[in-house]
Amino acid sequence: MNHSLPDILPTIRNASQLSPAALDMVKLLALLAMIIDHTNTVFLSPALPVMYALGRMAFPLFTLIWAMNVQRTPERLQKRASRLWIWAVITQPVFSLAFWPHQPWWALNILFVFAGVTQLLALQYRHGRKGMFAGYLLLALMIWPLQPASYGLAGITLAISMATVSGSDTPGVQRLAAITAVLSLICLNGLSHLLDMPAETLLLATLPTLAFPLAVVSFCRKICPEGRRRFMPRNFFYYAYAGHLGIIGLVQSAFG
Repeated sequence: MNHSLPDILPTIRNASQLSPAALDMVKLLALLAMIIDHTNTVFLSPALPVMYALGRMAFPLFTLIWAMNVQRTPERLQKRASRLWIWAVITQPVFSLAFWPHQPWWALNILFVFAGVTQLLALQYRHGRKGMFAGYLLLALMIWPLQPASYGLAGITLAISMATVSGSDTPGVQRLAAITAVLSLICLNGLSHLLDMPAETLLLATLPTLAFPLAVVSFCRKICPEGRRRFMPRNFFYYAYAGHLGIIGLVQSAFG
């Protein structure tokens, strides 16, 4: 399934047209992909390639949903950032437990990506260019602890670019941000293995990262048309994210 850049820009920009039920379905499928990926990483040795490929769509889908919502009410950006920081800190102990010893103890969970970029947007909204520089400095300090388990620079860049596509009204800025988002997606998974394992990297990492999120958004738009109400509780993702990590950690501690 090949998609050119003109296909990807409307997907990011027009995802706000999804019904509330379709958005919840996207979240649910992304959560399922994440659980599959984490189960594959922690419990299966060697990991199954198909499960790995399915897991590649989780972070792009969650980033898309976050980007659609984050700048709808700019005056609430700091409140959103504060909530994300709290949940990121709360989740970190169970994240470390779940992925011990697969990841170093200092590796940060994915909520820190969204917290950091939301904080950047909040600082920029409140303090202009000075706030933007402060936000980028904060993100620069977070790249190293985010790299092992939460995509590092590529993940941060994807979040910033998707938020820019969703929040900007300037076509040129949107186009540049969309190009950056595509490049980030390409760099997100397996780039370091592209030279020594080109076929496996493209088939199991790069292509799923690009194609699966597009397919999921299209599928959810079809099965959940306009007018359908949401069916997931508010803040369900936070509880599901922390909860499934806690279960993985307990199981691993009991049987590891």
